[in-house]
Amino acid sequence: MPEETLMLMNPWWSEEYAAPGIERKIYLEKIEKSIKRNNSAILFGLRRVGKTTIMRQFAARKIPEFGRKNIVFASMDHPEIEKTSIIDILREFRRINRLDRKERVLMLLDEVQHRKSFEREMKAIIDSEPSVYIVASGSSSSVIKQRSAAMTGRYRKIHVKPLSFEEFLIFKGRKFDPYQPQLMEAYMDEYLITGGMPQYVLTSDAEVLTDLVEDVIYKDIAGNYGVKDPRLLKDLFFLLMERVGKPTTYSKLARVLEVGVDTIRRYMGYFEESYMIDMVEIHGTPNVRKRAPRKCYAPDTGIKVVFVGKGSIGALAENMVYLKLRELGDVKYYTGDKGEVNFIYDRSAVEVKYKDVLSEDDVKPIKSLKLKGVKEKLIVTKRELERKDIKTVPLWKFLIEE
Repeated sequence: MPEETLMLMNPWWSEEYAAPGIERKIYLEKIEKSIKRNNSAILFGLRRVGKTTIMRQFAARKIPEFGRKNIVFASMDHPEIEKTSIIDILREFRRINRLDRKERVLMLLDEVQHRKSFEREMKAIIDSEPSVYIVASGSSSSVIKQRSAAMTGRYRKIHVKPLSFEEFLIFKGRKFDPYQPQLMEAYMDEYLITGGMPQYVLTSDAEVLTDLVEDVIYKDIAGNYGVKDPRLLKDLFFLLMERVGKPTTYSKLARVLEVGVDTIRRYMGYFEESYMIDMVEIHGTPNVRKRAPRKCYAPDTGIKVVFVGKGSIGALAENMVYLKLRELGDVKYYTGDKGEVNFIYDRSAVEVKYKDVLSEDDVKPIKSLKLKGVKEKLIVTKRELERKDIKTVPLWKFLIEE
């Protein structure tokens, strides 16, 4: 492994270093807690969501504590180190900076899913060297979930998501002001259309998102799973983005694309593993859930807008509410005699009506819902609406509340 490669990846070894980008403090604090408790952490999530930048921000934050020479960053997909073991990277890092094994060091390993045995190597280091702290990142859920099982109890998984509404405002240089609801509504409209992918929020360059999808399709999926026709993957992704929030079935997608149902099922599994889609089942018994269509949601509303257009802003709002609810637990949708209710989770039912005014038809499905275990009913709207018959909350406020 060339020494020069590691030197280029670690500019703080030879010069002053300032943290890149805008700090995402919530993730820096989660990493801090994890390495204090377990000496390690694994970041995972969609490509281009900011994992690498967060790791470099963490390096800058820890320089005063560890020292510039005691922190190493390595891109595990770099061609000059892709065949070098993590243990050998640690040895070379110590040799270059003349570090004793007793000295505390911090290793930052980016795109670790490219290393076949990363979990065994990390486990060996953590178990045998208490002075070594490791933060790793990965962009494949199947790799991180399955292969990191060998490290159970030795790390914390940290899901890095697109920018929250509050982070979006920070990136845009704006202030959150609950006393100006009309301004918050305008910002929310922009957030729904732009989404929360950091580089796209800062540049408005659509190629950021198109390149992201191309990389996932051609590198992560076609490259790793041997898909012979990546164009079919791209066509399927377009269809899924067009159907955000609508019930869909493998058989219907298969008919449209003129391929087998098993192919569609397998490809959608690849998209889920790469964080490109989320599929939501209907609320009901296992047999009902198995037979009923599932709904598809995008990982970021900006991706949907760039690929298939804005469409209904109500669909974007529904997608955004789903992304918030999935942080709280298992989410289902519900269909009954009086109509559909967007989401059921825990003991709550949530309907999304991104409107200024609600009609009786808008509130009928959720008001008439009689489902065992559901204690709270809520309609997410565009602005503050006073109703005596059901609780409502504007989307901008819903997204910031715990």
